[in-house]
Amino acid sequence: MRKIIYIILTVSLIVQSCSLDENYYVHIEKDSYIEDASTARDVLFGLYRDLASLDLYGHRLSICYDLPTDISKVDGNSLANNRDFCNNAHSSTNAWVQNTWRAAYKTIYDANSFIESVDKSWPRLSENDKKIVEVYVAEARVIRALMYFELVRNWKNIILITSVEESRQHPSTFEQDDPEDVYEFIEKELKESAAVLPWATSDNIRMDNSFMVSKGSAYALLARVCVTWAGYPMHNELKWKEAKDACDSIITSGKHGLLADYEDLWKNSCNSKWDPTESLFEISFYSPSISSASSNNCSGYIGKWNGVYVVTNTTSLVRVDARYRAIATFAAGWPEPRRDKRFSLSIADYYYEGTTKLGKQTIDDAGTVRWYEESSRDGIRKVYRVDGSNKIDFMTTIDNPYNLSAKFPYREGLYVAKWDLTKYVEPGKQLADGNQSNANWYLLRYSDVLLMYAEAINEISGPNADAYAAVNMVRRRGYGCKSLLEDAPDIDLPSGLSQEQFRDAIRKERAYELCFEGNRKQDLIRWGIYAKSVVDVAPAMNVWCDGASSYILAAQYTDYVDGEESKHNLQPIPQRELDLMTKFEQNPKWGK
Repeated sequence: MRKIIYIILTVSLIVQSCSLDENYYVHIEKDSYIEDASTARDVLFGLYRDLASLDLYGHRLSICYDLPTDISKVDGNSLANNRDFCNNAHSSTNAWVQNTWRAAYKTIYDANSFIESVDKSWPRLSENDKKIVEVYVAEARVIRALMYFELVRNWKNIILITSVEESRQHPSTFEQDDPEDVYEFIEKELKESAAVLPWATSDNIRMDNSFMVSKGSAYALLARVCVTWAGYPMHNELKWKEAKDACDSIITSGKHGLLADYEDLWKNSCNSKWDPTESLFEISFYSPSISSASSNNCSGYIGKWNGVYVVTNTTSLVRVDARYRAIATFAAGWPEPRRDKRFSLSIADYYYEGTTKLGKQTIDDAGTVRWYEESSRDGIRKVYRVDGSNKIDFMTTIDNPYNLSAKFPYREGLYVAKWDLTKYVEPGKQLADGNQSNANWYLLRYSDVLLMYAEAINEISGPNADAYAAVNMVRRRGYGCKSLLEDAPDIDLPSGLSQEQFRDAIRKERAYELCFEGNRKQDLIRWGIYAKSVVDVAPAMNVWCDGASSYILAAQYTDYVDGEESKHNLQPIPQRELDLMTKFEQNPKWGK
């Protein structure tokens, strides 16, 4: 599928959304282009290409909009090179705020256009093509709902545009819609689409459904929408039952499940391998090479911005920036890092460089002592810190929490191991670019559904056997149990937990299972503890290692006063949109 996306865009994509722009742009007449299911599919692929843009899941919504949190940060201790956004020090004129807002509305415009074009072409379609195209329309509606969900949870006070004609209004006529109305629209879109879409694992309608929206995608997204709707700032607690029901639809279907090995998730992601067992909604990237015309690329920053550092120009592999870091106190507080396989598969205390030296300990030409271990690639080694003649890895800080020399290297944070491109990408599949990769992004996984299911049950009535079973399945897989169904008393959550204790256990489990996957910030926001969680990292880091708080710059800029709502629970309405749409109001505390 991805290769077709790459080719088809130049003929089927709208150049620019005119929904929130002064200028209107001409686009290809899809009314006449859509002649059958095949041509409809070609145009539909443009929507998937939209999702892969850097302003959406290629970089911003996947990686940067999840910063900062209590478990992750951007590298460095300055605001240079877009670190203002990643440290909550940005303003309404920030380009990443403006461009992501615009990219989301562009995708909505494209979805509206596709849906309307199909409607006009409907009489020309054969009966068999109508069955297929009906599914394509449902896919477009899910993508449109996804974009509205991103807009309403990041900005809250947005405008709902459901037709191309509405987009052509003069900007001065636009008014912000009630967020409750936006959520209701999203819910309706997802429920109606779920009724039409097939399950990914038993699809006999589409000739190839790889990385495409399915019934499981719609239900999983609906669950996430409802748990968000139930929390801050909407507080519609009736939606906990809707979330439970959406998760239950997936769980009882028997169409999805957990992969037996947690590591297979990242092997698949880094090599663009489609496995719908656990992947419910996955953003796919593909570029055979990188050209100077960025609009022709369908690659993202996954594994480059949020991966394991590779030293520049030392091997046949190009550099990895690794600007996204795991906070050391999060890693140090992981309950059982030696038993829980997710620890070492999520957090990396090593980096890579090329070497022809033999042996584990070597002094290079500059006199620097490095500790090498073999990696999966010829000519490149995993590198650890050393203290005298002793190797330092992060376990050293856990074994001896008072050993400051072991802690110093990790004040800046640890690398993220899930998208270790050097370790996982198969020979011949490396994308030779310093910033971009073809690694995929999981938007929704089955383990997330299990955890949302348990959370919804607990919020409705407290923990029961089904809630325990869901969480324990996730834990057992994480700890490497051969059977996910049999009891594992030394791994399972303790019985008899109160509602509050179970709530705390689920929140921690979401951090261990889903860390660095774009969920943490929004989880903290909907739980009503975002700003406090970020601010509290700085003193915790100082306790862990004296002076380490200087690397937690976000604590200085995150708006937090106990008992008051933080402005950083929402993004600012882009200043350019406020200038154009004079009836819009800025989000609280972000200025005029």
